[in-house]
Amino acid sequence: MKKNNKILMILATVATAAASLVATSACYWSFYQPEEPKSLREE
Repeated sequence: MKKNNKILMILATVATAAASLVATSACYWSFYQPEEPKSLREE
């Protein structure tokens, strides 16, 4: 039982770290603002 519990704790730690990395990269993508093409500008 203790071995199973240890495996689950390690799995939870790895899953939390992976989720943190994915969330961080998503935040970086949301701040990216490409330049608006001239054909779409309202002048």
